[in-house]
Amino acid sequence: MSRATHEYLTDAELAAWHGCLEFTSAALRALDEALMRAHRISVKEFDVLITLYNAPGKRLRMAQLADEVLLSPAGVSHMVTRLEKAGLVRRSVDDADRRSLFATLTPDGDRRLRDSRPTHNQVVRAHLTERLSDAQLAALGRLWRTVLPR
Repeated sequence: MSRATHEYLTDAELAAWHGCLEFTSAALRALDEALMRAHRISVKEFDVLITLYNAPGKRLRMAQLADEVLLSPAGVSHMVTRLEKAGLVRRSVDDADRRSLFATLTPDGDRRLRDSRPTHNQVVRAHLTERLSDAQLAALGRLWRTVLPR
């Protein structure tokens, strides 16, 4: 009986992939801890708030919000329910399609986001941008535009 051999990444592929995973894990953990400690919101809640802030009219259909923040429809529904209870978002029915729901950033949500941005930015700078030269930062931005799907 022959055993199939495993397919391996090259050393360069593994270093790039593992580095991406390790950085993402460490940065998200640090963001989550800092945002929770200082502002009582998780990094995923921050993501929902900033996504709504940047949306036209500060609102999105729930399905689109789920896609943008990389949550399942059920996951974003639970998240919006928590944020709604905290007064940070409001859920409303789409008058044009009564089957669709919108999530909208509230003034309290806008304030919480504004107050938490310096903490978010401080962690991003400490874990990434302050560690790179201007040229490295620009190169990394170009790499992500190449790698990420459009």
